[in-house]
Amino acid sequence: YTPSLSSTDFIVGVTSVSFGTSQAAAEELLQFKDPSGGEYLPAILDSGTSCLVLPGTDLGGRLTNKPFNDFTRLWAVDKSFYITIGGRTFTLPYSSWYLSRTKQTCVQPSPIGMQGLLIGDVFFRSYLVEFDMTSRLRPVLGIAPLSPSFAPVAESSMGHFNLRGEPVTRLQLLRGEETMYPPDHARALQEVDEVPIFDKKGTQYFMSLGIGSPSQPFTVIFDTGSAVFGVFTKRGDLPAAIARALDGSSVLRVEVDGMQALMQ
Repeated sequence: YTPSLSSTDFIVGVTSVSFGTSQAAAEELLQFKDPSGGEYLPAILDSGTSCLVLPGTDLGGRLTNKPFNDFTRLWAVDKSFYITIGGRTFTLPYSSWYLSRTKQTCVQPSPIGMQGLLIGDVFFRSYLVEFDMTSRLRPVLGIAPLSPSFAPVAESSMGHFNLRGEPVTRLQLLRGEETMYPPDHARALQEVDEVPIFDKKGTQYFMSLGIGSPSQPFTVIFDTGSAVFGVFTKRGDLPAAIARALDGSSVLRVEVDGMQALMQ
């Protein structure tokens, strides 16, 4: 478990990303300039992003290399990524980042201006990620290996889990971080809503929900990389008060403080 670096986004600090046939033989992709031991890049654990998104530049001199370019140079069958978060290294195997159905890699360069990484569905195929929003200060993130026998539910249900107790180990905090999950954190997780999802080619995950009264059905992407909730609608179907507020404006701008950690 580790606290998010943002109160609105699920951001963790990544201190290392290496790539190779084994962790011992892997080559480091985040080569920090003049490292002192406390360097990291912010990364969003983003279920709305299909792939692993690596920096495509040296981040204005913060790195001595271009991580995505190095990946393309080192690309080979059966190599894995080794991503270190909070002092713990998580293996992202070839079977997760290479899409066998479409015969292509699911690793992309970051857009211009982004100062970190996006860790998308390729990670969620190997790990269970818990997004605990109990604390009003900021979310707590939990990461554990995903059981090979796990399968999404077909219908909505309530899952009951008898946890043995508090986690044995915690992820290390980054320099300056002091908040950790409360002692009774695990006891609050014994009942979990299980919601059915469906996927498209293993890269996009959707869920159905109802909004309003009477309920109107929508199909949405469950996106942990977004701090807002949004659905498509026809302007003519909006309530009069909202339509008047939007008149004369073609753009609705939403500012999210957490994204400032990634975007200049």
